Amino acid sequence: MENVVDAHYFTLPSQGNVYSLTKLCTSSGANIVLVASLRRKVFSFEYSGDSDGFLKPTVKEVLFTYIPNGTEIVSVDAFTRSQSSDDFVIGITIIKSTEHTTETYLNIYSEWEPSSEMNLDSVSQNCLMIQLDFIPYQLYHTQLYTNNQKFDFVKQVVWLLSGSDEKVHMFQEDKDNHCYVEVDIAEHFPELMEPPSVVMWMDIFYCQNETRRVSAYGCECGFVKVAVVDVAQCKVLASWLARFEGPVSTVRLFTEETNLNTPPFIEDAQPERKQDLVVNLLVSNTLQPSVVYMDVVRQGLKNVFTLPESEHYDAVLCSTIADIDMDGRNEILLGTYGQEVLMYKYMEGTSEKTGKWVLKSQRSFANPIHSILYLDVTGDGVKEFVILTLRGVHVMQHNLQDVEKVFNARYKELEEMQNTKVKLTALEEN
Repeated sequence: MENVVDAHYFTLPSQGNVYSLTKLCTSSGANIVLVASLRRKVFSFEYSGDSDGFLKPTVKEVLFTYIPNGTEIVSVDAFTRSQSSDDFVIGITIIKSTEHTTETYLNIYSEWEPSSEMNLDSVSQNCLMIQLDFIPYQLYHTQLYTNNQKFDFVKQVVWLLSGSDEKVHMFQEDKDNHCYVEVDIAEHFPELMEPPSVVMWMDIFYCQNETRRVSAYGCECGFVKVAVVDVAQCKVLASWLARFEGPVSTVRLFTEETNLNTPPFIEDAQPERKQDLVVNLLVSNTLQPSVVYMDVVRQGLKNVFTLPESEHYDAVLCSTIADIDMDGRNEILLGTYGQEVLMYKYMEGTSEKTGKWVLKSQRSFANPIHSILYLDVTGDGVKEFVILTLRGVHVMQHNLQDVEKVFNARYKELEEMQNTKVKLTALEEN
């Protein structure tokens, strides 16, 4: 984090929370940040080119319908139904309080007939309201694989919502009736049944060519569960449990290696990637040190590493996984109520048992850290940090000199690999 520089900052009219920052990934490759403040205001942030060709940061309030005065926004999330067009679906959970009653809703915004151009204002005017009988917490979307009549897998994005009733609720689109309906979670996600208390955070990861699903969640009581599910049979193959002393703020399933698709023009020059990546689990805690369980699919929760000093800066509120030093291996970022962002990197030892996660760097802020995104908002191919704090949003980018060094080193490596391939081909022909 030492070589990261400030690019932009904007304040919010009221604070957000750990669930109020999300992203919109457009078909052009650009990213838009969506951030909500508790008092009903939602803002979009993006970079756009001006008449002189320079990037200009743009913050705009998005006027979502059916969020009346006095409403508090709890959580936001978004996804796109298409990879070729900007067919966005945005979910916002709200609490509407009156003198005598409290009502809660899940508002889902989308365009039923998507256009070729991105129009966030149009999306924000098309709302489906689902009244809830519980206080909403994390709103999360994931893929659902189901069999159709031809016995082929159909992939669909569904909403998962944790609630104060100590359940995880699933909402699925009914395309025929142009609405969303709640369906029984036991039928599609049996591993999420009957948590012992409110689920604070959940995460789902598909692996082994999407034949296996790894699901994890952490609860207010400190309970953590991780399960491996057979996608075709929707059957829990194995599950493991852990208990912490304080509430679990986040769980993150991740691979140590970045899992990026290789561009076609350099596929032949790249070494063959492993198909079966090792899945690890990060558990951040509000009272105890945060921990990482390595290779949970094969080892369950046996191989655990503590993240040093992660409990020294008050409660850990958020986390993200990112390849910050651009070496092809992911690092862990923790955001704390003590106004620090901590970055951890795995250092390999002579054996699996001698490896360890070390605190490589940290960055101080003026306010508690609520949420962290790592994505490309400038459109230059290099990701930036978007950090939501108690008072506003920081946009931070890598030092461009460091990016240039990494690019030149990788270009030289690819050039050498290509030259070697040409020489070997010439020898074989002779």
